[in-house]
Amino acid sequence: MSLSTRLDDITLVEATQLHLFLSIILLMLLLRFFGVTPEMFDVALFSCVSMPATYALAYYHARVYKMGRFVVKKKPEPIRVWTYETVALFMSFIMGYMVYVALSGLTDLITYGAAFVTVQIMRVLILFITRELRMLGVDVQHPAVVILISLSTSLVALIGLNIFFSLLP
Repeated sequence: MSLSTRLDDITLVEATQLHLFLSIILLMLLLRFFGVTPEMFDVALFSCVSMPATYALAYYHARVYKMGRFVVKKKPEPIRVWTYETVALFMSFIMGYMVYVALSGLTDLITYGAAFVTVQIMRVLILFITRELRMLGVDVQHPAVVILISLSTSLVALIGLNIFFSLLP
């Protein structure tokens, strides 16, 4: 992996965090307007991107990139990569849940779990969109592009949450 490719990946990860944070803020605003989720869902959403949850994801994700730093492997071990990603998600879930309990005083695992899954789906969607736009030559860190990507991601999440919560009794 060349230095420019590695720098592009680092830039994409930083851009993804910015897009995700803004998407969650916009989603919280839209949820306030339309009221389709339970009362503490916005606190659960914010807890998913809190510093401890973000740190856990970043820490374990960085461990994946450190593998093979001195000896570059042509084919990384997929089991090890999956292990790190699973641990990252699990630790992020636990740390975000602790923040959710501390902020809300509730131990509602279902509300937090729904928010966590929503944030992770938004994260994957943002990664897909930013990679595709970057390959087309679009500057994914331009403020107008950040707003458009974040707004479109939060609108997709709003539609998905509206469908999900309308199916629940």
